[in-house]
Amino acid sequence: MAYKTQHLTQQLRAAREAQRLSQRELSARSGLTQSHISQIERGTMEPGLGSLVDVARALDLEIVLAPKKLMPAIRNILDSNSASIDVLTSGQRKLVARLERWTSEFSQEIGTNSYTFALKDSLVLLRHLPLTLDELDILKRTAERLEHYQAGKMPRQEMREIAQEIRRLRNAAAHRDRDGAVPRSAYALDEEDDDA
Repeated sequence: MAYKTQHLTQQLRAAREAQRLSQRELSARSGLTQSHISQIERGTMEPGLGSLVDVARALDLEIVLAPKKLMPAIRNILDSNSASIDVLTSGQRKLVARLERWTSEFSQEIGTNSYTFALKDSLVLLRHLPLTLDELDILKRTAERLEHYQAGKMPRQEMREIAQEIRRLRNAAAHRDRDGAVPRSAYALDEEDDDA
C-alpha cells in the first residue's frame, strides 16, 4: 500500500477492531458498504475525504488539521490520554471541575477577559492530562485562591497570576515524556502575549 492515507486507514482499522466492530457493523453505522470498508482497510482503494470522515465519525473519532509544530504535544496528549485514562484521580477530576465551575461563575459576574479565557482554555486540557502529586498540590492551592475571592472581587493581577500558573501546569503536563521527564520545548501550546 503506497497511498498517502495509509496511516489513517490503519488507525481506523485499529479503532474498529478495538471497539470489536465487524466491517458489517461499521458499514451500518457509516453508511458505506462493507466491501468499500474492506477495500479501504486492505489498501486496494484510496478513500475519498468524505469516506474517511464518515468512517471516523462512525467510530467516534474526528479528523482534524493541526499545525505541524504542535504535533509532538498533540501526540503526547493523545498517548497519555489513551494509555493512562485511569491514572487521572477522582480528586484531579473534581478539582478541575471545581475550577471550571468557578471560572464560569466569575466570568458571568465580571465578563470574560483574556485571563479568564486563558484559564478556561488551560483547564480543558487538564481534564485529560495526568498530573504529578506536586502539580495536584498546585491545582489545590489555585482552587483555594479562587474560592477566597468568591465573596468579593478578584484583583486583575491575581487573575493574571492564576491563569499563568495554570498555563504553566498545563504545558508541563502536555510536554511530559512517558517516563515523567519534561523536555524543554521550542514552543508552547499557545503563543499569546502575557500582557494581552
